[in-house]
Amino acid sequence: MPGSTTLSRHASATFLDHTDAERLLAVVNELARMTVDTPNRLSDAQVAALCGPSMSGRAELAAWLTGLSGTVSEQQHHGLGHA
Repeated sequence: MPGSTTLSRHASATFLDHTDAERLLAVVNELARMTVDTPNRLSDAQVAALCGPSMSGRAELAAWLTGLSGTVSEQQHHGLGHA
């Protein structure tokens, strides 16, 4: 699909059009910023809800969000996964 971004680490892939990829990137980047000490910092309860049972806390959530942001950005800006 022209202008799309493919995200996949498993057997199935998710395709996002360019606009949705930009929106996802903005949301992920904002969440990553909100995990650290800022005026809009996520509460411990919000972090726990986002982490679920698979993450150990704020630092791991921040690292995961930063990694996800990098993956989406790389796919989008370097043409990887564009169909």
